[in-house]
Amino acid sequence: MEIKTISFRNQIIAHIFYKKIKAKGVKFLTPQDYTLQLGLIEHPKGKIIRNHIHRQNIKYKVDTTQEFLYIEKGKVKVKFFSENWDLVDETILKSGDFVLFVGAGHGLEVLKDCRIIEIKQGPYPGDKLAKLFQDEKNK
Repeated sequence: MEIKTISFRNQIIAHIFYKKIKAKGVKFLTPQDYTLQLGLIEHPKGKIIRNHIHRQNIKYKVDTTQEFLYIEKGKVKVKFFSENWDLVDETILKSGDFVLFVGAGHGLEVLKDCRIIEIKQGPYPGDKLAKLFQDEKNK
């Protein structure tokens, strides 16, 4: 298995991409309407990517926070939750695996010393304004 989609009641929570996933050239892994576009690029030696500038006049719609984690090294257990904190799934991610959180909730437990690269929309207002933690759900 190269890709696993976690969903609950027709709502996508996350996409997991395992290290063995391959691409010939550029392969986008997310639908065009996601606020984070995730692509995998594999080119042979000598390939030239044409020089370019990204157009600054495009207006992007960002109406949710999506979060990308790349497990550079180590091992983590990821838990996926519905918006009502129902545990939907859990999985182990290892070096080279990556995940895109699309909606609802998640949590991580570090099983082996790790180094994780995270990408999400900004600016970031800090945990108190940006996150609702499970132990605070009834406050």
